[in-house]
Amino acid sequence: MLRWKNMLRLFKQQQPHSFWQRYRASKNAQTGTILVILILLILLVSPFFIKLYPQHHQEDEKPETMVNATVNSIVAQVLIDENTNGWDSKYHGILINWRRDDLTKVNCSPTQCDVRGQSTRHDGMNDLRDLENLYWYKYRHPGDSSMDQYIARILPTVKQEWENTTLAKGWIYYLLLRLATYSNDANYWNQMAEHWAQVQYQTIDTRLGLHHGPVDTVAGPGSVRLQDAYRVDLDLEIGTALVDAGTRYHHAEWIAAGQREVSTVIRETFSTTYHLFSRIYLVYDPKYGANKIIDYQARMGEAGQEIEALIRTGAYTHTHSYLALAQEMIDALQSLALHDRVYGGFNLKIYLGPYRKHQAGQIDSSLKEARQLHVLGAVHLANRVFNNKWAAIENEMLHLATTPHKLFLPAPAPGFTYGLQRNWALHPCQTCSPNPTENWDSAEADNIALEALQSVLSA
Repeated sequence: MLRWKNMLRLFKQQQPHSFWQRYRASKNAQTGTILVILILLILLVSPFFIKLYPQHHQEDEKPETMVNATVNSIVAQVLIDENTNGWDSKYHGILINWRRDDLTKVNCSPTQCDVRGQSTRHDGMNDLRDLENLYWYKYRHPGDSSMDQYIARILPTVKQEWENTTLAKGWIYYLLLRLATYSNDANYWNQMAEHWAQVQYQTIDTRLGLHHGPVDTVAGPGSVRLQDAYRVDLDLEIGTALVDAGTRYHHAEWIAAGQREVSTVIRETFSTTYHLFSRIYLVYDPKYGANKIIDYQARMGEAGQEIEALIRTGAYTHTHSYLALAQEMIDALQSLALHDRVYGGFNLKIYLGPYRKHQAGQIDSSLKEARQLHVLGAVHLANRVFNNKWAAIENEMLHLATTPHKLFLPAPAPGFTYGLQRNWALHPCQTCSPNPTENWDSAEADNIALEALQSVLSA
């Protein structure tokens, strides 16, 4: 025992007593200090080298940021133009169109224009969509008050026109949901959406399981009035909206009715050859017959809205069959000759069956409609759900929507016109002056483009 005590005392006498002495005596401590100093030097110097030699993923982020800034700038420009040059002082809403080279001329057709302040026609849908896009912009820019004056001015008009709407167009329901999300009055717009859905449920034909009645084949000259028919896109979207609304507002009977309407429309009008919907189904007409497709056109704007309705409701209600059908349609748009591989974008329409003098599979490339930007919004949504499966189509459409003199017409009156030639040139107009082209911004085209572009910018 004494021996061990002596050894311990000797050991303690040999150890350094101060911290510095112990540190100098420890090779491990000195090595650790050197490593810490090296790490700190690396951390201090690395930002300098990152600036000189940026990594590849950082370079990839820059174009995305620049693209978003460009898109956002176009959205702001078009909104300001629509709510200044596009303001209808007579109806206290948005004009149908306005000439870019002569702003005294509004609501133009290839044969004549109204004089500003004396408009002879008005479309309240432009007011509703304008308010939606104004609220959407403000929601994305909470500190920006630049759109407040426009919101305050058009809000009373929209409430007067739409407060008790029962219009049987399914896209209205999804627009009301966006207003509930982006405005500061969610309860008001949700009540409108719920009321709309309730009326659609009450007006369904329980025998056939869908909405039908008199239908005009086109809007404007050459239209044929069918005694009893239904527009395929509108009925499909009413059905998906009822499924969504029944889930959202807890009405099982709405869900069942909507499911039946969607399945009926698919069974009667979806082409398993071309994987798209026809346009009009005839229930009965004394001249044209009964229970058949009467209009085999598949138009791009309508296809885009159909896809969006299927994805929105399919994702919200976990209805996988709707999501699968939307994927099938987007794949078809990508592969069919509807997709213009020369000038980009999509041609006007494809015929899914014999229609007048046209044959099944024939493409109409006489016109490029701005309504095809419904496809941009739908494909962007699909890419969010399906992990960028159609990124190439989305990028192509976004490029066309933001490149001057493609779909987008830049300053001094920035906006979108309704229709263009296949090569994106303006249509000629022999009666128009001073520029003999259909050189006007369209409120409908503007608002469809703004919906699509703000979809791209939104989470």
